[in-house]
Amino acid sequence: MSSITPPAGSNKNNDSESVRKLRRFGFLVFTVAFTVVLVKLGFWQLGRGAEKAELIQVMAQREQTVVTSPRLMGEKVKGIRVEFNGTIETGQSLLLDNQTHKGIAGYRWFAPMTVGASTVLLELGWLPAPKYRSELPAIQAFSGTYKVTGIADIPSPMVTLSETENMTGWPKRVQRIDLPRFENQTGISVMPWIIRADAVSGIGSGDNILPSTGAVHVWQPVVMKPEKHYAYALQWFGLAAVVVIGTVIWWRRSREE
Repeated sequence: MSSITPPAGSNKNNDSESVRKLRRFGFLVFTVAFTVVLVKLGFWQLGRGAEKAELIQVMAQREQTVVTSPRLMGEKVKGIRVEFNGTIETGQSLLLDNQTHKGIAGYRWFAPMTVGASTVLLELGWLPAPKYRSELPAIQAFSGTYKVTGIADIPSPMVTLSETENMTGWPKRVQRIDLPRFENQTGISVMPWIIRADAVSGIGSGDNILPSTGAVHVWQPVVMKPEKHYAYALQWFGLAAVVVIGTVIWWRRSREE
């Protein structure tokens, strides 16, 4: 019996076709996974936008009532507007390091305020850093009683007063905010929340003295607005759509070859 020999090159053609199919399949799997990631990023941005919108609404509601004593603060203090009268001890100031404003390096300035029998830590604003790292900004002394208006806030783990560099004197340069550590350093018991001051004025004067100290009010309750999150979400969804459309076109053309 005679044997039939396959045409020369037929095995190579079959191998090449198998490789092409494998590559198409691999690229398809990668594209699907990449698209899923893009869609998840879009939904994550939508979620973040909804959270920011809810936070803005809650803070707007809480700002309707002004609290005049730390003792009157409830459990949920974040976003509450306050108006405290008391003394400010700038001699025990803390300077939160690595804070930039309009591209300029500086510090967030904190100092304790005594209101009746309570003490709360104030954020007084941003101060530019001196030219040399070994120097610290000049801190203006406050004397007498002042009225402070601002917003109550909870220090987050990313902005918590702690880990000082110059441990021997005041003001202290810190990398994080750790209220218990501040209590140990000063012997002062402080509230477990802080006040982001937007104005400090003498009793009866009404003039905000913070600008005269060089401090700049930079704190914002929401750094990125909900609309920006929604815009980012639209970008992620748009990119996912482009990837899907491009893949469909590529797949059809590859099958026609």
